[in-house]
Amino acid sequence: MSAREIRAALHLGLIARAARGTYVCEHADAEQRQAAALHAQIACVSAVHRSDVWCGVDSALHLMRPADARGGGETARPSADPSGRSLHFHGAKPRFALAGTSWMVDPVEAVWQAIHCLNEEHAIACLESALHLKFLTASQVHHLCVLAPARLQPGIREMEDTADSGLETLTRRRLRHRGFAVVAQARVGSIYEDLVVDDCVALEIDGRQWHGATKFISDYDRDLMVEGLGRRTLRLSYRHIMYEWETTLATIERTVADARWVRDRHRGRQLRGQNEPWW
Repeated sequence: MSAREIRAALHLGLIARAARGTYVCEHADAEQRQAAALHAQIACVSAVHRSDVWCGVDSALHLMRPADARGGGETARPSADPSGRSLHFHGAKPRFALAGTSWMVDPVEAVWQAIHCLNEEHAIACLESALHLKFLTASQVHHLCVLAPARLQPGIREMEDTADSGLETLTRRRLRHRGFAVVAQARVGSIYEDLVVDDCVALEIDGRQWHGATKFISDYDRDLMVEGLGRRTLRLSYRHIMYEWETTLATIERTVADARWVRDRHRGRQLRGQNEPWW
């Protein structure tokens, strides 16, 4: 665009000046404007979060800024944006030579950065989520898994393609590490439950940011059907899994223990009814 056209677009509000010589469209959001102002790209967990891929609880804005970007010096990498949100900068040289967009790194690069920033359980959840949401292809995820740090390899060997969300991945892995037998997307009658623990308690993983408020009506119908089939159901929210896990785990353990007792007692009655010793 010529200087005259830029001035006209600025006057009409069609674009805004982000930095000297850099402009953004009127519909650019706050993250895009901040990236443009710093001659950077949205990266890592911030990039994957824009596609609803699991990214843990990191709320900082992650950016990748080339070392030779305009506006160098100490002010080129501020610690926070004007709203006070923390900024985290990544190395200027991407691991994968992929273009991405002018304002966001390529999806493969974003997930690669994310699994290095996140702890083990969130990194594995990120990989499963990226595959489930088709943010990356199966071959791309496999490639990242082969190159992933050694600290992630045990978790990578446990990966499945069954989880609908990162919350399901976290819950499934945590319970299995406690010794429970957990089946994901198990069929109960004519419906599927997110997780079934020890074949006696069904878990439904909720979260309005993942399911949407309108889904909760059908969830109530699902709970009634499962209870009607004789299987206990627990519904876990984002808060229960992310911030109250010890209490949630204790509840699951007690519910499973009670369900096992009822199941075993029922089976004992059936055996005695067949004139077999109860022991």
